[in-house]
Amino acid sequence: MKKNKVSVKTIIIIIILLLVGVLGVLGVNTAKTYLSGASSDMAPKAVVAKPSEDGKSVVITWTSDKASIGVVEYGTTPASLLLRAPESEQSTNHSISLSPLKAGTNYYFRIRVGEDVFDNNGIPYSFKSKVATEVPTLMPTVAVVPTMASESAAPAGECNRTTDYNKDGIVNSLDYMSCLKNVPTSAVGATSEACPAGVDYDKNGVVNSLDRIKCLQEKK
Repeated sequence: MKKNKVSVKTIIIIIILLLVGVLGVLGVNTAKTYLSGASSDMAPKAVVAKPSEDGKSVVITWTSDKASIGVVEYGTTPASLLLRAPESEQSTNHSISLSPLKAGTNYYFRIRVGEDVFDNNGIPYSFKSKVATEVPTLMPTVAVVPTMASESAAPAGECNRTTDYNKDGIVNSLDYMSCLKNVPTSAVGATSEACPAGVDYDKNGVVNSLDRIKCLQEKK
């Protein structure tokens, strides 16, 4: 019976020592947190990563209840967050740009405030940079100029200098030349026969359709 009393007393003592030990550990951790300046008020909230459209950068934003200076530690694997990007001043609305990044790549990051590291409860935050989209090259718009064959022509013997034969909104010598050029050879009769092809009528050293037009002008 005496042994049982001693055993119960021993168990009670052991329980008391365990409680004291646990409370002691909690007290040390609390003191360490206080001395290091850590506070739940500095914990990141609403963490968002917004990659740029060109895939070369990302903006990390978050908020905190208390103003602080944060540092984003990041890398391409959760175990190698070796790159760092710090804030320049204290704030409760935090924003840090990370660049340059590789397009179409997974990145992982955590946020450090003082000696405290916030890594999403042991699982680093992550994002994927966008794949840059190619902008199609726009071909310049080229105005289509109608050929002489599509221009209006008057019946043989009716070409005059007051009609806009080429439909460009301006009446000039080009209209008259256009009319003469489009008059069929079979329709101009003797005038056409008097201006055979192959003759350098304008004396410029080149024989072309302008020579016949010049001849027809002179015969008109």
